[in-house]
Amino acid sequence: MIFATVGNHYQGFDRLIKQVDEIASRTSYDILIQKGYSSYCPRSARYFEFVPIQTAMEYIRTSELVISHAGIGTIILCKEYGIPLIIFPRRKKLGEHGTDHQMEIAKAIEVRKDDHIFIVYEGDQLEAKIAEVLAKRKPVPGINVGRGNLIRAIQAFIEGQN
Repeated sequence: MIFATVGNHYQGFDRLIKQVDEIASRTSYDILIQKGYSSYCPRSARYFEFVPIQTAMEYIRTSELVISHAGIGTIILCKEYGIPLIIFPRRKKLGEHGTDHQMEIAKAIEVRKDDHIFIVYEGDQLEAKIAEVLAKRKPVPGINVGRGNLIRAIQAFIEGQN
């Protein structure tokens, strides 16, 4: 399964949801989308708005690939579970967030060159990146970051210390 998530931010992220839904219409992969507050309702992929955190964590843990906004929680869970991740950051200029911190996070991760985290900035690049990631998918050693040390784990991850 491919799991796409936009997190809990109050602004919708229709750009990602539409793109993933279009891809779902052309692929045999099972795609599940967490659409949050987005107004677009997928036609080709299964979707839901929100679920309890434990359920979302299970979707991530059992996915072959996760596609996500640049949410630190999702990034850390993918690292912890060893799941490949494609980050598609929200953009302030497109009304997807109030700041461009997701672009900053994506660029910081991109510089780090993690073998299992990929950054896509434009929707027309997403389908090719999905195919590339799934074609070369290999097991990723999980990293137990520990919930009690979340702030330290985020800082270490961004600074490339993990």
